[in-house]
Amino acid sequence: MKRFIKLVIFLLSLTSFAQVAPLENHTWYLEKLVINGNDFLPPSAYQNSYTANFANNADFIFLAACYPVDGTLTYNQNQNFNINFAGYPLDCDGLSQQVIDYDLKIINDYVNTNAPNNPFSYSFTYQPNYIVLTVTNANGDQAIYRNQQLGISSNDKSEVNLYPNPATNSFQLDINAGSNIKTVRIFSVNGKEVMHFKQPQGSYNVSQLSPGIYFVKIEGEYVKNNMKLFKI
Repeated sequence: MKRFIKLVIFLLSLTSFAQVAPLENHTWYLEKLVINGNDFLPPSAYQNSYTANFANNADFIFLAACYPVDGTLTYNQNQNFNINFAGYPLDCDGLSQQVIDYDLKIINDYVNTNAPNNPFSYSFTYQPNYIVLTVTNANGDQAIYRNQQLGISSNDKSEVNLYPNPATNSFQLDINAGSNIKTVRIFSVNGKEVMHFKQPQGSYNVSQLSPGIYFVKIEGEYVKNNMKLFKI
């Protein structure tokens, strides 16, 4: 009997891991929000700036062009989770009202950072070349993601890569020629600006930052981008 009970517990733990693992093993790119039955697509120039990450330490991040949301969650049975805390930085300089309004839909309508719309359920649809993640809140609103970047025109947005990430002492930016970076600003997860580079650098020194998660806001003549930085 004891062996049987241990086996059941073991199998249940494997089932729970199987549910959560695909959620945590990818960066998810937002395809659309579905609120009150209406589809809302991300602003085209920022199509791949809206991502979701779910970490092994039960933290989550909804990265957005303007107001990234971060917090903590607890996994429940049947592929559900509750958001225990959610917050966002109070900074949105230089972006259009369209982008601000879209971010506010995530903050107010979908997540509801004041009183999260718990529980959130999630499900996967496996396509030949990618996975679709659908996260549904208690109101029936949905955020639909893919585990790969969405196709956009090269004219819509300059491609930016930040490396190495995680970073120990510094990072570099790989960006299309002619994008003309003007400022690079780094924010903590609670929205406090912790570093500000007013000119482009060959290497951005972040050795003074404590280990953790930060948001890097890149602005230039032809590029505006928010990226997540892991400092170790």
